[in-house]
Formats: sequence, structure tokens, C-alpha cells
Amino acid sequence: MLIGISAATAASLWLYLHTSQRDSMPHPVAQLPELYIEQPRWTMFDPQGRLSRQLHAQRLEQWAGEEAARLIQPQLTINDRQQRQWRAYARTGWIYPDNRPFLLEQEVVMHQQPENSGLILKTTRLRIAHSGDSIETDAAVVLRAGSWHFTSRGMRANLGRQQLELLAQVRGFHE
Repeated sequence: MLIGISAATAASLWLYLHTSQRDSMPHPVAQLPELYIEQPRWTMFDPQGRLSRQLHAQRLEQWAGEEAARLIQPQLTINDRQQRQWRAYARTGWIYPDNRPFLLEQEVVMHQQPENSGLILKTTRLRIAHSGDSIETDAAVVLRAGSWHFTSRGMRANLGRQQLELLAQVRGFHE
């Protein structure tokens, strides 16, 4: 009888340990987004009906647990209040469901059109307001305007008003 109780105890201990290990193992992470769109394109207009912004990307992905949608290779074209055209592109970006700014990340470049005659801005992270006129970053910035070259830590700009503020550690030179 003692052997039977010992065997039953050992069997129940083994069963307990076996099931608790299986339940504590992490579940595999989803390898695919919940939703994706290949080559998404948006065109937005201002209240007067003029073209305001166009957004294109290689792909849009919505992953479980993320409130924002990911953009792969986004390209944003903005017409400011004076109808000058600006183009921004990056390796990745984010669109939030509320009124928060677009976020562009990784190798961000923004320039005024035409590309060879206007301002060129490079950074790793750029927030762009939905109106398109206001942009900002707290990351390092490289700014070229003609023969001027500036570096800074952080920047704020209002494109429609032609205002640009370099925030910290500003260095500049003329070539």
C-alpha cells in the first residue's frame, strides 16, 4: 500500500510539473500584421478645396496591440499655405488614429520643391502636424540651404510662415 501511495504521489507531481511548464511557455508571437495594405495612397484637401497633402507608402501595417499604423517607405507631399510644395520621405512612419502628428523615422529627408534649389533637411525622426505647416524634431538635424550648412539638436518650423528655429547645439558654416 505504501508503494501505491508513493507511485500515485509521484505521478501527480509529474503531471503537475508537466502541465505547469507547458502553460508557462510563451505563446508564439504573431508573424503577420492583423491588417495590411499594399501601396496605400491618400489625398487630403484644405477647407477651401485646394490640394493640401498626399501620402504614399510601400505598405501600411496594423499590428495587434499597437495603436498606430506602421508605414513602410512613406512619402509625404505637402502644399503649405502659400502653395509651395514640400516632400518628405523616410524608411518608416506612423499614423495615429487621433489628431497626433504623423511620425517619420529612419533616414528622414525633407526638401522644398524643386529639389535642387530649396531647403534640404535630414534627421532620424520628424513629426509633421496634420495641417502640414508645422514640423518638429528633438533629434539631430542637418540643414542645407544653398551654400549654408547647419547642424542642430532639435528643430521647429512653420512652413507656411517661413519660420524655422534650431533648438540646441547649433553650428553653421557657409561654403
